[in-house]
Amino acid sequence: MRICLLLGGPMSNVPDLTPYKDDYWVGIDRGAFRLLEMGITPKAAMGDFDSLSSKELAFVRDNVVFVEQYPAEKDETDAMLGITYALNQKSDEILVFGATGGRMDHTLANLFMLTYESYQAAIPVTTFVDKQNTLKMYQPGRYELEKQDEMKYIAFTVVSAEVTGLTLEGFKYPLNNATYPFGSALSSNEFVDEHGVLSFSEGLILMSQSHD
Repeated sequence: MRICLLLGGPMSNVPDLTPYKDDYWVGIDRGAFRLLEMGITPKAAMGDFDSLSSKELAFVRDNVVFVEQYPAEKDETDAMLGITYALNQKSDEILVFGATGGRMDHTLANLFMLTYESYQAAIPVTTFVDKQNTLKMYQPGRYELEKQDEMKYIAFTVVSAEVTGLTLEGFKYPLNNATYPFGSALSSNEFVDEHGVLSFSEGLILMSQSHD
């Protein structure tokens, strides 16, 4: 089962959601109201809803079966609440929209939440999607990556203390058994063909496929 989350990031950064309109949707904070505006009724809505007016929140409550409101002062971000909900539904794929752009602290919090120990289970199934990028985090292992349509570039960013044994095959700039520290951004790489292989033995990597 695939679950799609729409967060409250700028809609200018959200791609066309038509291909996903029949999926299981969850509206996160203002994302719930935006889904209803687009004619997509989410199965659930959650967050502190601090970005909605009382009239907008009433509209969400009138149209969504399951609405869960949390206090604004809480330990979890709204995105964390959505990921937890999706995992509890036993979803095998989670697509997150509206998580990037706008406030940088929100973008960073959304991307880095998967580095938390309590969200490691979400890493294999979660992908962040916006108009220009697809981002996915990887744990140690060997992965065959497929080039996405219209995405010219691929990058690998280290989001753990370090990554060891990093090997890239089938890319313009290959690597073999390399080690990189936190924050290293191996950017502007490209697929040689339609597939490439990423493998590493320790750490976490955030992969992004992008177009200009």
